[in-house]
Amino acid sequence: MSAAVVVMGIGIALVLALLGVALGLAVFRIVRGPTILDRMIGSDMVLTTALIVIGAAMVVRQDLTGIPVLVVIAATSVFATIAVARAVTPSSDPSDDGLTATTPEERS
Repeated sequence: MSAAVVVMGIGIALVLALLGVALGLAVFRIVRGPTILDRMIGSDMVLTTALIVIGAAMVVRQDLTGIPVLVVIAATSVFATIAVARAVTPSSDPSDDGLTATTPEERS
């Protein structure tokens, strides 16, 4: 085994460990909450971590067949973020000065 293969293996293991930690923290944020915005940030982190893992696998394999998957995951993340941002907007009531945001948790 050459030194380059060993270094590459250590690098891949380190990257996978760091991505696993990031994924664990994101899932913790989703479970812990407490608001929908915290959960949205966590789900964005999960999707971003998935994008990085797929992209890194594509680089290691030198294969571009995963690009459509990356596009679909990125579009899903963007559209979900926009949907949550629209759901958590300031009230359109003219008597409200726009300082309070209504969330689905607060409406009930």
